[in-house]
Amino acid sequence: MKLLSRIYELNNKNSSHFSKLLRKISLISISLGLFSILISSFILVGFKKEIKNKIYDFSGHYNISSYSNGISFKNSPLRIDEGFNSNYSKLNFIDNVFPYILNSALIQGNDGSIEGVIFKGVDKNYINNFTSHFDSSKESINFSKGLIISADLSNKLSLFLGDTATLFFPNDPPVFRRIEIQAIFSTGLEEIDKSIVFGDISLSRKIYGWENNMASGINVFIKNFNEDEINTEKLNSLSSYDEYVESTQSKYIQIFDWLKLLDQNVIIFFVIILIVACFNMISIVLIIIMDRIKLIGTLKSFGTSKKTIYSIFFKMGFKISISGIIIGNILSLIFYYLQSKFKLIKLDRENYYIDFVPVAYDLYGVLLINLILFLMILLSVYLPILFIDRIRVINSIRLS
Repeated sequence: MKLLSRIYELNNKNSSHFSKLLRKISLISISLGLFSILISSFILVGFKKEIKNKIYDFSGHYNISSYSNGISFKNSPLRIDEGFNSNYSKLNFIDNVFPYILNSALIQGNDGSIEGVIFKGVDKNYINNFTSHFDSSKESINFSKGLIISADLSNKLSLFLGDTATLFFPNDPPVFRRIEIQAIFSTGLEEIDKSIVFGDISLSRKIYGWENNMASGINVFIKNFNEDEINTEKLNSLSSYDEYVESTQSKYIQIFDWLKLLDQNVIIFFVIILIVACFNMISIVLIIIMDRIKLIGTLKSFGTSKKTIYSIFFKMGFKISISGIIIGNILSLIFYYLQSKFKLIKLDRENYYIDFVPVAYDLYGVLLINLILFLMILLSVYLPILFIDRIRVINSIRLS
């Protein structure tokens, strides 16, 4: 081991400027490659988490409605004093449940423009789930006489905080209501922003003439939700024969399928970075070996074992790999901290649903990326070392 260390020190001491330059290039390429893939992973995880949270905040993780509910929201109400709503406390992973009633309606703005919307009647406590998405709201929301609309509808109808909107419910007989705008929210998701307004569930019951134990459906919120299909089975076990359990992921399947496609893009990007890093490492180690032919010939002439010569170059490649990986991780963590705290990089909300680049840290994903990159680079270091066997002592001395 002492002989090996001494040989390695002499090798570093006598390295040409060209070899040192190659090592620096290799170090930079590994660092930047890992940095690129890690920040891509942070952004992907953050983006998916941000979009999913918005959907879950407004719709819950599961929805329970009547099997016979079709186009009309009125014909098939659920009785919330029986079935799932009376049994859900048996499942400890349920955080909360909120009955709701859906009414089709027309909303008229200050400029006379009219938009068709779905009036979602909910309990006041329901809005606590999405207050973080409010652009503006009154200090004290009087929900019994208030309406919550999206920023998209606010701009279209020229309805702003404190204004009074006119709602027309095509009931039999038709019902008109004038309701004050109590809060304005924004998600960037067309499925929510362009079609849903929130109001008091008691108003929905009055419009339909329903009793307090009736609702269109129930939104279910899960603790520590992880998209586990077992949850659906357990919810079904507590539901009555006419109750249909649907996951929010199924309800908004287009958005969730689109998010899954983003995973494929990052995988492809990672494979490209990995291939580039490996080929780069192979070429650099090979060039360094060619640059140290004299050293290799000298060691072989003194009867140095093949294992010892391999160790010299493998140790060099190992050191470059470890240093590059450490630097890449440090740079990516600095980026993660700055972006999560100061939101330095902005986005166009209309195109990306959010107005900044979100980041989230997935420890398992980071460790997996580091491990795969490390193993592949080590393999790339070892392959050109096998070229040493082809170097003959007499030829290396002549070349020197």
